[in-house]
Amino acid sequence: MSAAQLQLVSGVEGPTRTLHLWMRQRDRLRPLFTATWEILSQRFDAAEMDAWAGAVLDLANVNAGPSCLIAYWDASTSDGATEIAPLLGAARSGAEICRHAGAQAATDAFKALSAARRMLGSGAALSRWWRTMEKLATQAPESLAATAHHMAEILRPGTIAAFESFVAAGLRTAAGDRRKRLAFFSLQDELAQRMVARDPGAVTFSDVETELKAFLTALYGEVPLLRSISTDESAQTPQRRAAIAGPLIRLPEIYRGVQDDAARALFRAAAAHAQAHLALGRARFAIGQLKPLQVALVNLIEDARVETLAMRRLPGLRRLWAPYHVATPTGVATAPMLLARLARALFDPDYVDADGFVGKGRALFAAALPRLDEHAISREIGMLLGNDLGQMRVQFNAKTYVVEPLYRDDGLGLWDLGDDTTSSAETLELFIEALRPEQQESSDGPPREQDAANAAAEPGKARPAGPDERGVVIARYPEWDRVDAIERADWTTVREVAASLGDAGSIDQALEQASVLRGRVARLVRSVRLGRTVRLKRQQDGHDL
Repeated sequence: MSAAQLQLVSGVEGPTRTLHLWMRQRDRLRPLFTATWEILSQRFDAAEMDAWAGAVLDLANVNAGPSCLIAYWDASTSDGATEIAPLLGAARSGAEICRHAGAQAATDAFKALSAARRMLGSGAALSRWWRTMEKLATQAPESLAATAHHMAEILRPGTIAAFESFVAAGLRTAAGDRRKRLAFFSLQDELAQRMVARDPGAVTFSDVETELKAFLTALYGEVPLLRSISTDESAQTPQRRAAIAGPLIRLPEIYRGVQDDAARALFRAAAAHAQAHLALGRARFAIGQLKPLQVALVNLIEDARVETLAMRRLPGLRRLWAPYHVATPTGVATAPMLLARLARALFDPDYVDADGFVGKGRALFAAALPRLDEHAISREIGMLLGNDLGQMRVQFNAKTYVVEPLYRDDGLGLWDLGDDTTSSAETLELFIEALRPEQQESSDGPPREQDAANAAAEPGKARPAGPDERGVVIARYPEWDRVDAIERADWTTVREVAASLGDAGSIDQALEQASVLRGRVARLVRSVRLGRTVRLKRQQDGHDL
């Protein structure tokens, strides 16, 4: 017998004795309990075993049931259980889950513990995992079992922050709809699938946001405004580029296929380039009658201009951006290929390219270096090169073109779209479509019917919808969720509701009848004084400023 068992025989009082006496009356549980006790007695001393016995009794006192106790014992004897404190914390959380969601939910939580340990370890992250599971049991008890069954998939992003964000998103998205919550936590919901479909080694915008802000502030002396944009996980669509909207920089939520330190470096390169536009570029171009190819070329020259200015002030930026300029003077001379080669030629003075178009672009840019502070040179050079490229009859599809290299922004933020572009509306629409992440048209013909349907289902622009009982639905738009740091598709609905017909005189009559009340309200408003703000605690939902 172990030392702990000898204490029981000698009549020592406490949780250990109580638990052993209770187990003597449970023929089904006694063999499993005895085996568990033997294993744990070799790891922990008598005081720790007494605390563990008390934890088991706490579970028994909330009617956790035999299955839940067995699941807890299995979790206690697994290889990851080397300290007593996490086991005691697990029992407390399991009892809390049992109170709110039932014994089966607590059992499922203990069974999911191995996946949580494997991904999060046994420290503070695991404690946060248990607190999040308790929150789920309190606010969505029917969904805890589904969450536990899919725990390995849900924890695929590999961080506790991602798990907390996932649970918060599910609770907010479904609100009080039990069916929607079950669909979300069962990973049948599209948003849930997007949130867990990240490679274990991937780096997300949330992972680097703080360091990016510090990095850009150190570079340019201004605190940046950063947000993320959702990225289509499909390998069939082009990789999303960064975007500039006024003073705001929007970076992809994740760069597909780029992991660990390489992903962090790419985020820094993209953020440094975008902030260079805001710190050194400032001016915006009028789009006027420009064709898509001319717009792309003006963007390219402006990118080169602000980067050259930035590297004059901060020469180390060249090392940050250089790895992404990989164009070579080979291959078919298509417009996208020539633009990529020109981008490298303007960035890398050692790059050799015998193409006449690339050489002319390089010469024009070199001649304009004395005027590098003038943003007008980007439009001048871009227009000249656009005419040359148009005469070369090279293929340029605005709908499939994406900016190269990868770290540069999409260019839309450099343009003043204005209200006087009616004559170039078609050009503008082509340009805007080219910046969307979805592929709108194949290179060999018009889009297929299925492709068009898929594109219409993507977030990013309004889509018409049929009427319902609350009015005709004009469109649905995506909306950015700051709390969960994700873009929600079809989150905002615009409806057209016809105004009810009535007699306007009835309004005047009602106002006259309420004159006394209106006077009281007016006096209250005039005499109101703003007091101290009051913190509303324990609110499950509500407006968040």
